[in-house]
Amino acid sequence: MPSSTLSEPAGEPEFFFRSLNPTGTETILLIHGAFGSSKEWDDVVPPLIKNGYHVLIPDLPAHGQSVAIQPFKVAYAAQLILELVTKYAQNGRAHIVGLSLGAHIAAYMAEYGSPDQVLSVIASGYNYFQPPQLTVPLFAPPLFFLHHLTMAVTNPRAEIAALQKGETSYGLIEEVTRTIVQPREIGDIHVRLLAVASASKDTWLARDRLGSSKTLFEAVIGGHENGSRAVMHRGIRHNWHAEEPALFGALVLAWVRGEPLDSNFEDIE
Repeated sequence: MPSSTLSEPAGEPEFFFRSLNPTGTETILLIHGAFGSSKEWDDVVPPLIKNGYHVLIPDLPAHGQSVAIQPFKVAYAAQLILELVTKYAQNGRAHIVGLSLGAHIAAYMAEYGSPDQVLSVIASGYNYFQPPQLTVPLFAPPLFFLHHLTMAVTNPRAEIAALQKGETSYGLIEEVTRTIVQPREIGDIHVRLLAVASASKDTWLARDRLGSSKTLFEAVIGGHENGSRAVMHRGIRHNWHAEEPALFGALVLAWVRGEPLDSNFEDIE
């Protein structure tokens, strides 16, 4: 797939992204989750291209081929992606789709991006927790250890490669932890937004926090009146873009076209 980088001053690390079907009529930009890369979206992309859309897929800072851009911060990632939209999206505008950590970045863009840049937003798996503040510093160390232990056991070759590249550093895990346990106060959102949550009955790791999606929806000025929704699906899990790519692609197409969603997506009350 074609790829490029966002130009940076000489000697500065480059922001990697892929641009697919650049002659498409509108742009859809996909933002991956924590510890992943743009490759997560490979199975979601084909129907978007087949239906005539231009697709932009970046590797987030500290991830994939953008690993040299350090440290990772949600606000900085959103800034880089907004620059990407301005320079490479059709007419400098895009529909933004984010999953998990990407959903937090998409929410930031919905709030701070210009209405001329952000056509609409899908935020899937937007989760946050609010433990007692004194316990927040205690979360990152065990998560760092657990993540690397799990990787070393399940996929040692990938873990060795990630360590050699400097991926999944302690700083990244610390920032990801801060994002979900010290949620920022969301300001007014003026673009059409769809918050999607998994209501799977599998383990708690597989499902999303419905209240988080509802809170994000409630920040949208006009709410249902501007077409925004907060929905759940009982048959998907948090990483459903990888497990159900055809369903995910169909949802994206329906949303950007303003068409009805699959009836299995129920409004969160």
